[in-house]
Amino acid sequence: MSDFAIRFLNSEGEPITQETVDKLVCKIRENHCRSAWLALDEYGEEDFLSVDIENDWAALAFNTYGEDEEAHMYMPVNSEYGTSKEDAPVNISGQTPVLKRNALNDLNLVAECVLHFAKTGELYPKLKWEEVA
Repeated sequence: MSDFAIRFLNSEGEPITQETVDKLVCKIRENHCRSAWLALDEYGEEDFLSVDIENDWAALAFNTYGEDEEAHMYMPVNSEYGTSKEDAPVNISGQTPVLKRNALNDLNLVAECVLHFAKTGELYPKLKWEEVA
């Protein structure tokens, strides 16, 4: 039995082991990772957390489907920029702008969010998360 809630990690077909998760977390902390994809199903199609990193900023997006079968996306709230309407220097998938209020500028915190999701399948509880359109 796996110690992880995720069943899919990136698209390289890497096995989900302590070593591969630790490697990803380390790469995030050292700013040597540009994107990551962690999903709760083996094909990476259902509930998933995407991570995009640019310019020391990260856009984390948790995508899930509600009971209504509608897609919902949740992003963290950066308390430092809670009321900002300014775009962060990071985009989701390299194309969708993210507000600074929904981007993180602490890669150690990003790594903690990824590790927590990998282990539990849940959003990091020390951050506020909000649904975004």
